[in-house]
Amino acid sequence: MAKEIFRKLPLALKTLAEEQGITEDDCLITARFDMNFEEKYVDGWLLLTKTQVMLAQSVKDFLYTKQYKGCMDQREKITGSKTYELQMLSVAETASLQVLKQVATNILFYRPEGEENDIRLALCSNMYLAQLRHFAAVFEAVKEGKELTEELLKGEKEEEYCSKCGTMYPDPERKICPRCMNKSSVFFRTLSYFRPYAASIAGMFICIITTALLNLVWPYLNGTILYDKVLAKDPQFLEFLNLPAGKYVTALLLVVLSMFMTKLTIQVFGIIQGVLNARIIPGVVMKLKTDVFDSMGRLSMGFYNSKQTGSLMTRVMGDSEEVTGFFIDGLPFMASNIFSLVATAVIMLRMNWKLAVPVLIWIPVVLFTSYKMAPTLFNYFSSRHRARRSLNSRVNDNLTGARVVKAFGQEEKELVRFDKYNKKLMHADVDLVRFDNHFTVLYAAVENLSNLLVWALGGYMLFRYGDLELGILITFISYVGQLNNPLDFIAFSFHWWAESMTSAQRMFEIIDSLPEITEKENPVHMDNMRGDIELKNVTFSYDKNKTILKNVSLKVEGGRMLGIVGRSGAGKTTLVNMISRLYDPDEGEIFIDGIPVKDIAFNDLRRNVAMVSQETYIFMGSVYSNIAYANPDATKEEVVQAAVLASAHDFICKMPDGYDTIIGATGRELSGGERQRISIARAILANPRILILDEATASVDTETEKAIQASINFLIKGRTTISIAHRLSTLRDADRLVVMDEGRITEEGSHEELLARKGTYFKLRELQTKALAMRGLE
Repeated sequence: MAKEIFRKLPLALKTLAEEQGITEDDCLITARFDMNFEEKYVDGWLLLTKTQVMLAQSVKDFLYTKQYKGCMDQREKITGSKTYELQMLSVAETASLQVLKQVATNILFYRPEGEENDIRLALCSNMYLAQLRHFAAVFEAVKEGKELTEELLKGEKEEEYCSKCGTMYPDPERKICPRCMNKSSVFFRTLSYFRPYAASIAGMFICIITTALLNLVWPYLNGTILYDKVLAKDPQFLEFLNLPAGKYVTALLLVVLSMFMTKLTIQVFGIIQGVLNARIIPGVVMKLKTDVFDSMGRLSMGFYNSKQTGSLMTRVMGDSEEVTGFFIDGLPFMASNIFSLVATAVIMLRMNWKLAVPVLIWIPVVLFTSYKMAPTLFNYFSSRHRARRSLNSRVNDNLTGARVVKAFGQEEKELVRFDKYNKKLMHADVDLVRFDNHFTVLYAAVENLSNLLVWALGGYMLFRYGDLELGILITFISYVGQLNNPLDFIAFSFHWWAESMTSAQRMFEIIDSLPEITEKENPVHMDNMRGDIELKNVTFSYDKNKTILKNVSLKVEGGRMLGIVGRSGAGKTTLVNMISRLYDPDEGEIFIDGIPVKDIAFNDLRRNVAMVSQETYIFMGSVYSNIAYANPDATKEEVVQAAVLASAHDFICKMPDGYDTIIGATGRELSGGERQRISIARAILANPRILILDEATASVDTETEKAIQASINFLIKGRTTISIAHRLSTLRDADRLVVMDEGRITEEGSHEELLARKGTYFKLRELQTKALAMRGLE
């Protein structure tokens, strides 16, 4: 690994390192930084060996024009010709390396042995903060003589970029670039969804091919047969029909009847095709939506933290329709139109190759041109999708927050914001249509040119040489017209294909996404959980540049209650989220009954751990179904009992239909306290071994809080309970309390012990006591 790291260095840096006596085998780790102390961009590198730290910084300012790996090769060529200034530190003479995070920049300090003050070593933007932190961690391990494991040296995974175009992968785990993705693989994968309907699809193809053949017959009946056989009174044609001489009116009637039957048959096969089509589309659309929705359900909370609701709705609802539209209405007709194109071309060549060649020679040219233009069309569709996704997210946010918008009178401002995203979508649509018109113009030019050539050459051959019959010319003109439909369809099919494949690609990105939180292959099943909880040196961060929990350790015995207090943002909610395994820690481990949480089966963990969050959610449906959500098999008596214990039964009975009253999504018809009590009733019905209360009484008044607290006191008996609260009065019955600040546990003990210490808990208690006294409450 050391050799690989060393080889990735720019050539000039390798030379400088070798001049300092540093070889491939000596290099442990490198890190980059991008600013000097004047906060101008430079090209900076740090290199660590077991004895030295080498810092190299370009003398001239280094301007980054693009922040992706596609420019790295060119960057390194330029860098190779730059002059670097070096600074060497001895590991033995350096006491520590420490990174200080600031708002926009971050500083790497070092402290010489025997000194008390830190000295600046390097400056970087947030882009390289994680690298500097990793460098400092490895330095500390070297300084303390710890084992340098591969995991320690490797650190966090770097963002991956496409080697072809330099675009960052949407999902680094999959390493698939949307711009360079093989669209044929997406096509065949989408095609697999139609496999259960093979018989119906075969019937559709039969109808389409039959219709195409009959359409080829029509110009021949309408041209050569009608003009050169019937109207020209060809006696051989009467013999062919076994009609007596002179029966040309009868022949005309037979030809007209044949033409009528041809059109009628075409319509019948069209109806059959529509019926088969109706059998296929709903099933395929349902399967695609189910797969996307199922994949979203299996993904971890980290996925939803980075996605907007409107964007996900677009993928579930809209993309599946666009995919199936092409495969049902486009692909079968693509086959029939290609067949018609080839068959028409063969017939035209057999009828008169002199007229056919000038017409057909343009078709390969326009098809090749369209093939070359298709990738650009994909990019326009992707841009339009991003604009549409942003607009949908804006609309969803506005509708969800309608009450806030109205309360602050921000309707005009929201209209301006909506108009901004709406204009972006409009511009994306205009750009797409403008480029798509290239296809339309190209094919229209070929169609019109073909008609003019046939009329001009055919008329010249008819009058000058007389070797071309009028019926043949009219038939030929009809076949040239027949070419227009396949060419028009192919022109539009590039548009259709691009739209369908970009939609399919977005859906498969969701379907193929791997959840960050996965169940072990052979998980441990826990039928009788005691509820002992232990956290050992847990560290966690949502963003690699900001640590939320820092080396947290605590124990909770089964059946006991732990209270957690602290300022907002101290990491309290994050800590309890990891106990229920909504997230996994970056470092450290969590145990339940001595078993790592990562080893416990999901069903057992979810069944035994229930949470009442400060962010309550009420589903669209009845009050009864909302409470029974935690346990769908519960009896009505159990649901009512849970509502009674949560002090919700009284206000539910006052509703128009009682427990059958329909309440809207997010429970807008309910007050904050009513929503919270239904959420508590839901947790009571789950009957968990471990109960997590995250500000469970934050949205209720003091009187209701007392009623709910009495219910909670009943509920927590025999269960392990972790309660987070800002109101310290709700934690008076806790067996033990911990105080968190900036991701660390700063105080721990009983209520009386923490008051005696007169620390953070004591100050919080004093402030709340004074606030209640001012309101006339104890």
